[in-house]
Amino acid sequence: MNITIRQLRALLAVAQEGSIANASEKLFLTRPAVSQTLQELERQFGRKLFHRVSNRLILNSEGKQILPYIDELIQRINQLENFFSGEFENYKNIKIGATKTIGNYLLPGILRQFHLDHGAGYPTLFIGSTGDLCARLQTTELDVAIMEKDVQDVTLIKRPWLSDEMIVIAPADSTLGADGQLDIADLDKQLWIAREPGSGSREQFDFHIGRRLKHPRIAMEINATEGIINSVINGIGLAFVSHAAVTQAVAQGLVRALPMRERFHREFCIATYSEKYVGTELQGLLDYLEEYKNKQDAA
Repeated sequence: MNITIRQLRALLAVAQEGSIANASEKLFLTRPAVSQTLQELERQFGRKLFHRVSNRLILNSEGKQILPYIDELIQRINQLENFFSGEFENYKNIKIGATKTIGNYLLPGILRQFHLDHGAGYPTLFIGSTGDLCARLQTTELDVAIMEKDVQDVTLIKRPWLSDEMIVIAPADSTLGADGQLDIADLDKQLWIAREPGSGSREQFDFHIGRRLKHPRIAMEINATEGIINSVINGIGLAFVSHAAVTQAVAQGLVRALPMRERFHREFCIATYSEKYVGTELQGLLDYLEEYKNKQDAA
């Protein structure tokens, strides 16, 4: 058996992209070249590694078993190729995923500081839904993801990370809460702008707010926090958002943070696939994220 690096890269790309067409674009090869390379590898193994469903290629059980080994080999090859590379080339092959609040408002600053502290290159950052992140972790398309802690997936190793405060915001001219702290019942019959069903932020709204209102009224559903904040600025209604996402708008007086009697928090976690090979660079990033958590806890 004479397995080549090109064959391993082809299998990994097809596993991550789900099709020959997408893998060929990722590898800068023609479709026939990727298809032939994959067929050669399957012949050497003496077995099929993918289920072929319409135009999709999905790893079968045997393909899933060898994927972590191939991922490890490619990581080590990348490290070898970058061994004598210039400054800031390290860490650039790491692929980190995050849900929208984390990816848009927390991680950019953290990765910038990581760059300054360690002379590190910037990882690739992918922002997506919790379900999308979990799927990409399992195909090794992502090395690590940061998401809501309550995600249910037995294939993941989850490490507790930061706590995020959720607050209720209102248009700047709203008089709600002018006389003191508010209870959930005081917000009954108010109009709300909410994230789309299935998102982590929507689940937080439904759990902490929606289920406790007698007359929940969702005026709009928007799949981006920025759109929700701007809708509140324009007077459409209230919203339940991450404090980190709305700090600037509150400071500028564009919206008001309502004085709620209760405090609302959600927990984030750092997730990796249970079969994932954790190399030196990925471990370095994980350690830095843990150090950042400890500093925030001590502050």
